Amino acid sequence: MKVTVYGFGSLNYYLHKLNVPERLGGEPPYGGSAMALEFAKAGHDVTLADPHLDKVPDDIKSKLETAGVKLTSDDTEAAKGAEVAILFTPFRGGITFKIAENILPYLGEDAVICTTCTMSVLVLNSYLQNAIFMEGREDIGFSTMHPAAIPGTPQHQHYLIATNELLRKPIVTDEQIDKLKNLAIDAGKKVYLLPAELVSAVGDMGIVTTAIAFTGAIEYYRIARDVLKTKRSMTEFQIAQSLQVVSSLVAKYGLGGLIKLLNVDAMRDSLKSMILDRERQPMTVTASELLEKIGEIVPELVKEAEEFSPSEAVYMSAPSPMLVEYMEDLVGDDVLKGILRESWKKFYEGVSDRG
Repeated sequence: MKVTVYGFGSLNYYLHKLNVPERLGGEPPYGGSAMALEFAKAGHDVTLADPHLDKVPDDIKSKLETAGVKLTSDDTEAAKGAEVAILFTPFRGGITFKIAENILPYLGEDAVICTTCTMSVLVLNSYLQNAIFMEGREDIGFSTMHPAAIPGTPQHQHYLIATNELLRKPIVTDEQIDKLKNLAIDAGKKVYLLPAELVSAVGDMGIVTTAIAFTGAIEYYRIARDVLKTKRSMTEFQIAQSLQVVSSLVAKYGLGGLIKLLNVDAMRDSLKSMILDRERQPMTVTASELLEKIGEIVPELVKEAEEFSPSEAVYMSAPSPMLVEYMEDLVGDDVLKGILRESWKKFYEGVSDRG
């Protein structure tokens, strides 16, 4: 299979900021270059494209080339005839958008473009709709080869591949998904198929938040079922409302605003009243203990919260799918899609500017 990986991966970041060899193990290269290396070793025709190859140490370039990886700084040349194009490329300045738009005309027939950990595949697909139409490339599919770990480390044991589940309009064919599954399996990785909209929540670094929120929801459900004896519908509504409030506050006001507006003292006292069975509520107990020490854990955020003042109101209580349904009723499906597409684009284009 002809595979092109875009983005070498920042050696400086992995080696000197994250200290990956000491913390996680493995050895350079890491990131997109490690993915290219594994695919080449599995017998595929692999090209790695990056504009800064001149900054890569010669020994690492030699390691890649010895394994059969072709190196180039020419994105369009690398795209010619590729069956799979994997974007291990950065958020900043819309770089991923620009690369995808540039390579679109050159990809092989029925090729699939994959995002990794730096861009939602749905956002990329939405952004490229005009280019797809103009170039007549409706054959191109969109999915993910999300490593859900740092490629090149022992922790990288699987790939998350995006499917059409939960989507109104398919973005990838079954045949294209099979290509990606085979590529991952050939590289010795497990494959998890996930709805496209959920890949980032499960695979990105935010999985820490996702997993804690998930287990907290399950813990509350168990207590509501066994102790509080509340209706299932009420429990699920309360979980959805709580998660929506937190996500809305973070998205609008950041963590400083979250701390200020939720009021740590109020949360701490309210949470204590909900510890009904310490053995069955380990997450609740841990959360209570963390709230007691939040000033020691994140003093910079507490200081930020003290100085925070909301600039404007935000709609936060209603679960977002409900709002989307109401908006669709009001303005129609086509208008809503346009609004969401532009909103996604703005959000991801500005994500690196938030510091």
